[in-house]
Amino acid sequence: MLRFWPLTTFYEGVMRWFLVSFSAVWLASCGGGGGGSGGAGIDPRLARLDTYAAQQLRVLGDPAQGVAGPPLTPVEMAPAMGSYQLSGFATIRVEDPANPTVLYGDAVLTVDYDLDATTGTLDRFFGADGGAVVADYVGAIALTGAGVAQDGALSYDGTLTGSGSTLALSGSLDTHLLGDPFSAVAAADLAGQITVDSDVYDGTLVVVVEQD
Repeated sequence: MLRFWPLTTFYEGVMRWFLVSFSAVWLASCGGGGGGSGGAGIDPRLARLDTYAAQQLRVLGDPAQGVAGPPLTPVEMAPAMGSYQLSGFATIRVEDPANPTVLYGDAVLTVDYDLDATTGTLDRFFGADGGAVVADYVGAIALTGAGVAQDGALSYDGTLTGSGSTLALSGSLDTHLLGDPFSAVAAADLAGQITVDSDVYDGTLVVVVEQD
């Protein structure tokens, strides 16, 4: 029997976001978007999207494709000591009706249960704005908190600049441990607020990482 994500609301929200976001950036890249694409032809950032999509399928699965992701980590298997290095990707969506923006970037996370502390960095973002142009974004988003827990939280804060705008993000991610034994973390803020220059919009931040 296939095992699917048991947190239906969280899972469905994240998966709906992925379906829209991957399509937006993929189509823009195939269309020859600018901003550091390295010249004519297929945008090399498509390779990073392929890597992210494969990891998303491994960590979260996809019921529509009949693919099961790992189960939630059982309470008795949740780490209580030691340090873990995880890496993967992060995704951001800005719900600006006039200029919706979708970004993807790299994510690294260090979880130290001995110190009850988690630190991480989201950076190397790129994505498509409402004009379907792919651009690189400079800057980083920092993640901080106690040791990652089931149904826990991580704080995020940072600024990204690209495509003529500055995005400021700050808030809290809901966290979930995955795997039996523990092997990955999925975290998301599905109802965030993102400041673009001087305007504030609804936004989404999703982080998917697995052990190195």
